[in-house]
Amino acid sequence: MEPTEEQYLVLNALDTLALLRDYRYDEDTGIFIIITLSPVLPLAILRPNGEVTLIEPVSEL
Repeated sequence: MEPTEEQYLVLNALDTLALLRDYRYDEDTGIFIIITLSPVLPLAILRPNGEVTLIEPVSEL
């Protein structure tokens, strides 16, 4: 699966705002895992439709 135009638009916007720290693309699922400098969105999934979903860390009790 190839990255979509929507995904590239989101990545370019984050990069332009100097918020994009790193990203990885999973060809099997078509999603990007993105790491940003934003305290609100430190780790997220970027779906093929351009939707960004926060990944919340699980803390051990």
